[in-house]
Amino acid sequence: MSWTVILYNPDSESQAPLCSSSKIQEGGTQIMGGTNECDLNITYNYSGLYHLVFPIEHVQDSDGVVKVESTGLKWLYGKTGETAIPILEKAIERLGTKRYERTVDNCDKCGFTCGIGDGLSDPWAECNRRRDYWAPTPGNAGYALNILLGWAREFPKGRFVIY
Repeated sequence: MSWTVILYNPDSESQAPLCSSSKIQEGGTQIMGGTNECDLNITYNYSGLYHLVFPIEHVQDSDGVVKVESTGLKWLYGKTGETAIPILEKAIERLGTKRYERTVDNCDKCGFTCGIGDGLSDPWAECNRRRDYWAPTPGNAGYALNILLGWAREFPKGRFVIY
């Protein structure tokens, strides 16, 4: 499961994504060759991390009781790029942007890609590593937010929507 995060022009009648000057090929659903659309699919695997770094909201339930809730990534919903910039900057500062990597071959000792005992002379050499987008690590979560931050800076009047 995942979120789709779009930055759109609030002055247009549709919520079609804005087009960035930077092309991306990231996220859980990718367009081959990349896209300039401000539309990013982010795995729910990062949700626990986003609840730690986004602001807490006061929410009133149907009985009129006000509760404090961590909204995680949903905090961005309806926010302009300009409003989101300082929050995204702080979140990225806390999470970092170093993406998780693991070795390519499965280990002959444990069956997983731990890199121990798999016969690779250097399991962490660049040629033996691959990024693991799905791993719920701070760097992976921060890397996705860094893409959103780039869009927010490029389009400060744009508005985020999350599905």
